[in-house]
Amino acid sequence: MRLALLGLSAALALLPVPALADALTLMGKLGSREIVVELTQPQDGAVAGRFAFMDTGGDVPLVPVSSDGKTWLLNEEAPCGEDDCVLDVNGKLVAAPIAAVWQLTYDPETYIATGIRQSVGSKAKEQALELATIAWRPLGESEEATAFSLHDRSAQYAFMMDWQLDWSTAPYEMTLMDVPLKFGPETGLGGAVYHEVVDPRTLFAFPRILSFADGASVEPANAILADRHARMNLAAFDCLAFRFGSYGMGSNWGDFGGHLGDYDQELVELSYASPLLVSWSQSGSLFCMGAHPYNHADSFTYDVATGKPLDLRQVFSAWVPREWGAAPDEVADTDLAFENPDAYHWGPSPELIAYVRDNLPPEYAAADSEMDDDCYSAGSLADQLDIRFGPGPSAIFTASGYPHIMSFCNSDLLTVPLAELGRFLAPTARDYFPELSD
Repeated sequence: MRLALLGLSAALALLPVPALADALTLMGKLGSREIVVELTQPQDGAVAGRFAFMDTGGDVPLVPVSSDGKTWLLNEEAPCGEDDCVLDVNGKLVAAPIAAVWQLTYDPETYIATGIRQSVGSKAKEQALELATIAWRPLGESEEATAFSLHDRSAQYAFMMDWQLDWSTAPYEMTLMDVPLKFGPETGLGGAVYHEVVDPRTLFAFPRILSFADGASVEPANAILADRHARMNLAAFDCLAFRFGSYGMGSNWGDFGGHLGDYDQELVELSYASPLLVSWSQSGSLFCMGAHPYNHADSFTYDVATGKPLDLRQVFSAWVPREWGAAPDEVADTDLAFENPDAYHWGPSPELIAYVRDNLPPEYAAADSEMDDDCYSAGSLADQLDIRFGPGPSAIFTASGYPHIMSFCNSDLLTVPLAELGRFLAPTARDYFPELSD
């Protein structure tokens, strides 16, 4: 893919010159290592940018110095040391060390930027730069032409799931994802065969489907899985980059950043896959900065046709609305809630809560214990019960989303065949599980 992208530089010459506010994505080499670069074009000031080594990921800030026509000067920032990064009271960078100076001359007809990288320090050396433009994009309305803003946009893709992540909207990020993956062994799961793939830079495994028993295309489901995998990678790269002053690091936070935020220890397990639905879990303890780690055991189910998270109301009629903070038996009027579903918390009905509590395995059925009150009481399950799917098909009831001090509550609780849950199912459940009609 990267060779094909580099071949685009010639084709780009046939297209209109992008607006000055656009950000260019370029590729080239720094020494023997391949890099991807994003640069703003000069408008009201000098060019700003960032780059990443393709074999490691993690942005490096390119701080604007000056712009003289087609010649751009940028400082490549160095990581913060013990006392050489200074931020003001608002967290804005005042001073940071410099690793090198980039001098680039950009040819708008060939879309090639050439120049030198001059490192600083006692072992200073000069390296040639030749970067080919492979894509461009407009800057967002609130996006500034700064090294921080360019990087922050990538970081936000980790949690802004409604932001489209593709070649047209995020060419820098998509280029950064374009590395050879390592493949695990084939594994059967119900009517599917899958394997795990590993980005060698972030190390955690994420599933990809190889085939369905009915011969249906795996591409729509794999597009969902690849998107989630990429967003997790960007979150890990954000932590890796959080050792530079331009990204918010201060010398008083010297123990943060410069690592993968424990994404390399994240456990992702596919639990169900069909041409209609894909379900998986993610668990671990993530920490880059802040007061405490994110200890979690989360479930995800996506509707393959829409590419969006499944609305559990489509499978369970016993998934009901409550006003925020309401007691388990204070179910809101469903017709009113459908008019503005985001204004309500949707969760299990009192009857479904009772079913789960009555069928908890012995290790969870700790009636009248403190843990039962904290984790598995009716009030707790009304807010924290989630469901993903397994082979059979089956429903995997799980407790998740508890705050840090109660993260010990996060756990799979029980697995029940959907055929045994008929009284809780919606008529549209058969749209996703046709075998229920048998």
